[in-house]
Amino acid sequence: MKRILPVFLALLIVAAAGAWAAEKIPGEVTSLLQKRCAVCHKGKTPPQGLSWQADKVAEAIDAASREFPEMKIIDTASPESSYVLKKVRGDKGIKGSRMPPTQALGADEIKVLETWILGLKKFPAPVSAVGSPGGNYRIGDFDFRIGFNIFRTF
Repeated sequence: MKRILPVFLALLIVAAAGAWAAEKIPGEVTSLLQKRCAVCHKGKTPPQGLSWQADKVAEAIDAASREFPEMKIIDTASPESSYVLKKVRGDKGIKGSRMPPTQALGADEIKVLETWILGLKKFPAPVSAVGSPGGNYRIGDFDFRIGFNIFRTF
């Protein structure tokens, strides 16, 4: 019973952070994704399981790509490696075609995505005073830390 409460609290914090992240995605980003991406990437079965509808965008953060499971769609640890950026720029090594397929994003539109994704950069987790890893999570311009030592039983 002692371990259930900490696990529940951790899950609650993660769920709240996800909801907060969805609300904090800049309007310019959601507008671009709605206009240029969600035309196809929407509904119950979007292409590659990836929805760019406004209420689903946060789900792509640190999620594995179906085309390249070893790559993240939006990678907060290495934003420049985000698969979505490779797809919209048409970088070599992507599967399929550049996105969107009908008309490539303009340089200004790509810059909007790059700026937002680079702003999500997550820094390495700190080590607490007693040596247990802590969690350092960065979502947009909000940074919060969870020290896993608070969940230990003594």
